[in-house]
Amino acid sequence: MKTLFLSILLFIFPLKAQAAVFEFTQNCKSAYHDLFLLNFTKARTHLEQERTSNPENCAIFYIENYLDFITAFISEDPSDFSRLKKNMDVRVNALSPLPSNSPWKRYAKAEMFLQLAVVKLKWKEYLTAGYLLRKSYRLLEENKKLFPGFAPNLKALGFFHAVIGAVPDNYLWLANLAGMQGTISQGGNELMTLVNKTESDPSLQFMRLECYFIKIFVAVHFEKNNDAALLLLDKMKISIPEKGPLQLFIEANTLLLSGKYEQSLHVLKTYKQNKDGYPLYYLNYLSGMMRLNQLDMTADTDFYYFINNYKGKSFIKSAYHKLAWICLLKGDKAGYLKNLELVNANGNDFTDEDKQAQKEALSKDAPNLILLRSRLFFDGGNYSGALSELAGKPSNEFSNLRDQLEFTYRLARIFDKKGQKEKAINYYTITYNNGRNQTHYFAANAALNNGLIYEEQNKKEDAIAWYKKCLSLRNHDYQNSIDLKAEAGLNRMK
Repeated sequence: MKTLFLSILLFIFPLKAQAAVFEFTQNCKSAYHDLFLLNFTKARTHLEQERTSNPENCAIFYIENYLDFITAFISEDPSDFSRLKKNMDVRVNALSPLPSNSPWKRYAKAEMFLQLAVVKLKWKEYLTAGYLLRKSYRLLEENKKLFPGFAPNLKALGFFHAVIGAVPDNYLWLANLAGMQGTISQGGNELMTLVNKTESDPSLQFMRLECYFIKIFVAVHFEKNNDAALLLLDKMKISIPEKGPLQLFIEANTLLLSGKYEQSLHVLKTYKQNKDGYPLYYLNYLSGMMRLNQLDMTADTDFYYFINNYKGKSFIKSAYHKLAWICLLKGDKAGYLKNLELVNANGNDFTDEDKQAQKEALSKDAPNLILLRSRLFFDGGNYSGALSELAGKPSNEFSNLRDQLEFTYRLARIFDKKGQKEKAINYYTITYNNGRNQTHYFAANAALNNGLIYEEQNKKEDAIAWYKKCLSLRNHDYQNSIDLKAEAGLNRMK
C-alpha cells in the first residue's frame, strides 16, 4: 500500500533532476592549482571529493582532461596519449547538458580540442590535429561574440592569435583556410588583459599561474620583449611563491633567453624531484646543457640521469649528442663515435635539437674543437672566452666551407652580444653571402639576426629586407624555428 502511494506521489510530483553546472568550487580551484604544480595525485583527490559532493559539476571533466593532457604531453607515453584520446570524446559529450547561456560550455570544449591537437602534433598526426585546431578556434570565436565580457576566452584566443601571427608565409594559407587570423601584438595584448583580470578579479585568481606562464612564454618567444617577461616573472614569484617544475622551467628559460645565465643555472639547481609530484626530466637535460656551456665536463651526469629516467623520445638524441661532444672535448674519439651510434639507435627527430644530433650522427663529421669551445662559451654567456678561442685566426685557417661559415657566424654573434653592432652586421652579411646556397643554418640565422639588429635600431625597411632574405633560404638546418622567428619579426614590423 505504501509503495502504491509513493508511486502515485512520484507520478504527480516527479523528482526534478539536478541541472548540470560548470562551477570552479574550492575543490576545483585546489585541483587546478595542484595541476600546474604537477601534483597530480592531490589534484585527483580534490576532483573525487568534488564528484562526491557535487556530481553535476562539469568543471570536473574539464580539469580531468587537462590532467591527462599535461601527462601525455610531458611523458610522451603511448598509453597516456591513448587515454587522452579515448576520454576526450566522453568528456566533451558530458558538457552537452550545460545550458546554452553558459560561456564555459564552448570554452571547455574548445580547450579540450586544443589540448588534444597539441599532443597530436607531437605524435605527427598533423591532419587530425589541424581539424581539431580549427574546431577549437571557431568555438572560441563564437564564444567571444556571444559572451564578449567572458575573460577566460582570452587565454586560448590570445595564444592562437600570437602563434598565427608568427606562421611563416608558406604555411599561412593553412591558417587562412581554417579561418584563423591574428597578430603577435593582438595575442600578446589579449593575454596581458587576462593577466590583469586574474590579478584584480578574485573569481579568476585560480587561473593566475597558468596565465602568467603563457604570457611570459609569448613575450619571450614571439614578442621578443624580455624586459616585460622578467617583470611578469617577478610578479609571478611574489604572488605565487610555491614553485613546481613548470614554474622552474619558465623562470629558468626566461632568464636564459634574457642572458642571465648564472641565475638560470641557479634556478635549475633548486629543482628537487617531489615524491608526490610528476617529474619533469627536461629540467635535468636543460641543467646539463647549461653546465656543458661552462665546459663543465661533469654535465654528463645530468644527461645520463635524463636518458635513464625519461621514457619519452624528445631530446634523447640530443642528450646522447652532447655526451658525444663531452667525449670529444676530453680527447676520447672512440667515446664520441660510440655516443653517435646511440644517437642513431634512440629517440626521435621531432625537435630541432634532435634533428641536428641525427645529422651529425649520420655524417660522423666531428665539429672543429676551436669552434665548438667558442660556441659553448657563447651559449653560456662567456663572450670573452668565446672570442679568445677565435682571436687572431683567419677564416681560411679552417679547412672546409662549413667551418669557415661558422667562424664568421660565431664572430658576428659575439660582437652582437658585446654591443658592437656594426662589426656584427658586417660578419653576419659575410656569412649570409658565403652560405646562402648551403644547407647549414648559419646564413639563415645571420639574416635573421641582422633583421633583429635593424629592428632594435628602428630601421624598419632594413629589418624587413633581412627578414625576407632569411625566409627566402630553404632546406637548411633549424628551418622551422628560424622561419618562425623571421615571420614573427615581419609581423612586428607590420
